[in-house]
Amino acid sequence: MSTNVQHLLLIEDDSTWRECLVDAVRAEGVTVSHARDGVEALEWLRTRPRAGHPDLILLDLLLPRMDGWELYSQLRTTERLRHLNVLMFSAALNGQEPPLDGVVGYLRKPHAPEAMLGDLRAQLRQLPETAPREPSGPYELRFVEEVSLQLRTLPGPVSHAVRMHLLRAAELVGTELPMASTWLQALPGTPPSLLVTVEGVQVMLEVDDTERALTATVSFVPSHLLRGC
Repeated sequence: MSTNVQHLLLIEDDSTWRECLVDAVRAEGVTVSHARDGVEALEWLRTRPRAGHPDLILLDLLLPRMDGWELYSQLRTTERLRHLNVLMFSAALNGQEPPLDGVVGYLRKPHAPEAMLGDLRAQLRQLPETAPREPSGPYELRFVEEVSLQLRTLPGPVSHAVRMHLLRAAELVGTELPMASTWLQALPGTPPSLLVTVEGVQVMLEVDDTERALTATVSFVPSHLLRGC
């Protein structure tokens, strides 16, 4: 196999999935490390020098303790971990995800790991060589407890879409934030605020440029999504 991935970190809590994916990636000549959730992965990455970091993280988004979205946010807001590239996989991904810095691709997770192996091999073989990146970091994304609890009640695909767009807003706000788009609006006022609208869900973000943080303070969830939970 011709690939620029020499070392991969797999983050997956299901042992059947983990064993199958580890065997498949190793068969392609790639060294594999693995972690069961975001907490374990973050501890592993923080204790290793940059030279020991993987070329790619294969990240399941649905994990215990710290899920994939929170881990991705931690990676992007930690200076010595921002260079890491991530390949996400989840049953909730729909192929229309917005671009996120450091995310090199998305895989839809089927019912059995064997059904994803072909797509995984294709992704590994087509990944370009990536030079170490030192971008300016995104704003930290924070939630008041009420908003956090409400977003957790959303159906899986909607929750994924909302959280992905919130993270995209955190990446854009310090650089080239558009004043208006189909999902993001900058609202007038002091302090400044943003409105993210995805699948009918609206989340208000307060902008703190001093702390480089966005705080989700208000959210609106359509009643049909609440009833469908």
